[in-house]
Amino acid sequence: MTHRLIVGGDLVLFGDVGDMWGDGSGFKAQDVLEALAEIGAADVNVRLNSGGGSAWDGVAIYNALRAHTGKVTVHVEAIAASAASVIALGGDERIMRRGAMIMIHDPANITWGTAEDHAKAAAMLNKLGDVIAGIYAAHTGSSVEDMRALMLEETWMGSDEALERKFATSTDDSEADAFARFDYRAYARAPLSSLQGAQRARPAFPAAASAHKKEPTMGDPTKTAVAAEVQATNVIPPAPAPVAAVPAPAPAPAPVAAKDVTKDIMSRCRAAKLSIDDAMAIVDAVGTGDDAVLKAQDMIINKIADRDPAPKQALPRAEVTADGRDRFKEGATRALMHRAGIAGGEVNEFSGLTIRELARESLSRAGLNSAFNDPLLMAGAALSPMMSAGMHSTSDFVEILANIANKSMLKGYEEAEETFERWTARGVLVDFKPVRRIDLGLAPNLIEVPEGAEYQYGTMGDRGETIQLATFGRMFAITRQAVVNDDMNAFTRVPMRMGRAARRTIGNLVYAVLTTNAAMADGVELFHATHNNLAGTAAAPSVDSLDLARAAMAKQKDKEGHATALNIRPRYFLVPVALEGKARVLMTSEKDPNAAVNAAKPNHVNGLAEVVSDARLDAHSPTAWYLAADPNAHDTIEVAYLNGNSSPVLEQRDGWNVDGVEFKVRIDAGVKALGYQGLYKNAGA
Repeated sequence: MTHRLIVGGDLVLFGDVGDMWGDGSGFKAQDVLEALAEIGAADVNVRLNSGGGSAWDGVAIYNALRAHTGKVTVHVEAIAASAASVIALGGDERIMRRGAMIMIHDPANITWGTAEDHAKAAAMLNKLGDVIAGIYAAHTGSSVEDMRALMLEETWMGSDEALERKFATSTDDSEADAFARFDYRAYARAPLSSLQGAQRARPAFPAAASAHKKEPTMGDPTKTAVAAEVQATNVIPPAPAPVAAVPAPAPAPAPVAAKDVTKDIMSRCRAAKLSIDDAMAIVDAVGTGDDAVLKAQDMIINKIADRDPAPKQALPRAEVTADGRDRFKEGATRALMHRAGIAGGEVNEFSGLTIRELARESLSRAGLNSAFNDPLLMAGAALSPMMSAGMHSTSDFVEILANIANKSMLKGYEEAEETFERWTARGVLVDFKPVRRIDLGLAPNLIEVPEGAEYQYGTMGDRGETIQLATFGRMFAITRQAVVNDDMNAFTRVPMRMGRAARRTIGNLVYAVLTTNAAMADGVELFHATHNNLAGTAAAPSVDSLDLARAAMAKQKDKEGHATALNIRPRYFLVPVALEGKARVLMTSEKDPNAAVNAAKPNHVNGLAEVVSDARLDAHSPTAWYLAADPNAHDTIEVAYLNGNSSPVLEQRDGWNVDGVEFKVRIDAGVKALGYQGLYKNAGA
């Protein structure tokens, strides 16, 4: 099924950057990554037409385009403003359509809280502005300071100016296939020719696009452009300030008053969870007069009544705001992280509370002030789902415990001592179907072409190994008793060990490939005399036995016989722990450590390979040793993860088999030897 952002083979980015209004009309960084994954390594045309949105989504999409394997060509169809201007620079080639514009400005945000909260937000915005200015500077050749100055001025660039400032690499005077109209009242200094009427939906391009070309719709020159409040945090909106497109014949309210009225109305609309279309309609309807806010209040109430006409029978009661509960969850989480020794923890007002006391506090902050004589009943209530907006949702206390458990699991995974990642290749699989890793072999040698003769075609063999994902997982639980007993181990050490087990599981799979010696696609075992990668005479690691192994790897041939030798060089020396000391001496000594007669005999395998030891090899054979080539240069063993996610995932559900919450740790991975030429084994003596 074709991704919704892919239209006619192009990546179409029309509308808001990010899901700004919660209606799914924008395009998020995750959407773009999924679409690029579907396109693969091919070149891609990006059709960009956006008034901006989330700064973080914009930067993430920019980086995704820069990392794409194929050539990326960005066509600015009509507008690339705010966060979309960052996305535009993600193209290797950036083409401005007729009438298209780019706008850059300084980031803005809405903060709520103390003077310290506002100061932190201002510092964050300045830092974000410098980061985005750095992106602009890297592509235009200008300094960060010059770009920041243009951002502070809110600079609009047409095709020629964008080309001159190097935001664009070329222009295209032909008509674009489609235009999405955007409401420019959200910007303070929108040009007179800006397109009007918000149309945030992604267009569906017709098959014969040239027969359906449209000119952009012009805005009403008698309207005053007013600033719109921006809904989401981490957005790159401009500093709002109204500018009249054309002086109206009738006296207009003072600009400052118009700005304040509009901001007030937009803020009320956002609090009522109205869509941007409804909010703009209310702004248009009430104007900016002295009674505009009162009129807007009536319209907002009517909108809410239309949305939820059923009268509420129960008397209203005071509720703890989401902001207060979110602060509690974050503070309690950081306090427990500090107690568990996890990075990012802190000492705060919740540090002195036991787990049992935090459970009671979470119930109190959720408005459940019932007296619990039985502590087990109280713990059970804290671990149970709660009613929110008429629906069951996970309790705050469970979210806190799950957050700590997840961080503990990831800490255990990252701290697990494993060696397989040093010498194996890492792959990506997108589903659980068997996937054949095709090895086309070597291209045939070039042959002499006499004068006037025709070139001859060469053929390459088609072979490959099959790799498939599997799911590995375990469950654990946090019970009421663990909460009452203040048992930190239940959600710190247990998930930490589960994280270590996840990584250990992958290591077991990798070393099992070496020790089980399963058959390859050709029906022959991985290490076999037929593959010329198994020593004919078992010998302990020595200068002579390693020299023979090195020569055997270098003399490996491709199946089609195009090369007399592949010249593969060993990169890793894999040994059981019992042989680690001897292996390191061989790799570092200048003289042959085994030369009994001639002590001055040079060690010509000194520095041959990096020593990697693992006790799982001892369990199979304390004498067998192996050589492995660089996995980035030759096919050896691949470790593939679902969508490239190598970290385990923690999921939760309400306890059924236990009185508490059940957690599941899982990881999706597949391990397979993709080639035998880059691997060598000696059974040892």
